[in-house]
Amino acid sequence: MSSKRQDLSKRTFFILSGVSNGLGKSLAIEMCRQYSAGSLAILIDVSEENMQEVKKEIEFLERDINVICWPIKAWQETNGVYFGQLLAAILQKYTNISCDFELAFIIHNEGVLATNILMEPEPADKWLSFVQEHLYAPVALNQAFLSAPQLSKTPKLVINITSSLMIRPFVYNALMCSCMKARDMYFRSMANVEGRNGVNVISYSPGIMETHKPQLDLNNNLVDLLDLNINEKLLKLPRVSAKQSSLKLINILQEMSFISGHDVDYYDTFNL
Repeated sequence: MSSKRQDLSKRTFFILSGVSNGLGKSLAIEMCRQYSAGSLAILIDVSEENMQEVKKEIEFLERDINVICWPIKAWQETNGVYFGQLLAAILQKYTNISCDFELAFIIHNEGVLATNILMEPEPADKWLSFVQEHLYAPVALNQAFLSAPQLSKTPKLVINITSSLMIRPFVYNALMCSCMKARDMYFRSMANVEGRNGVNVISYSPGIMETHKPQLDLNNNLVDLLDLNINEKLLKLPRVSAKQSSLKLINILQEMSFISGHDVDYYDTFNL
């Protein structure tokens, strides 16, 4: 498998799912700084207010990028049919008969990767709700994105926002770790299947955010992470801002290099 670079200065059909956290907002703005005029940015989230705020920031860039905000009630209520109809309606409106986008780019930032509540295994209904948000929803959206007929001949880039820590066994986080590992495997497998169709895939761990909250147990007692069998080196890594992490991802894509299907961490010095 060869290393690749991705030029983002193209007329881009861009989807970002999840803009409510600081990283999502920063990814939306910094990515849109790269695109050519005539690009289309679709923001999907449960918060209309957050999406409108980000839309204003993108329009302030004055790069002639159309922005669509698509609110959903809950990630648990979405499915492949819903996302397929959503993309079909948008593409029909903005691409007319033929699609002239030079790049189709999607970032999956759904769910909550960092929480202030440590989760033990929960009852089945809570497991299902969590899995629907963190695994079923991104898979459904991704499948609709890949199968959109108007984008069939457009080169595609797929980014999965993940966590290097949460795809490993982690005490008190069996639910999140199980789901994140399954999600990671889905995108790895999809990279192998879709590579023949010109689709590049990265799972990106954005680093430890400055806004990451202290870990609490279910009784709201502060938990010492040193007691949870975590590599001490990981705990000493510098915290990063959302903008730093977004710019690092852009740098990896455009200036450094990546191998489709591989995981890349903010703290990696080399990515191959």
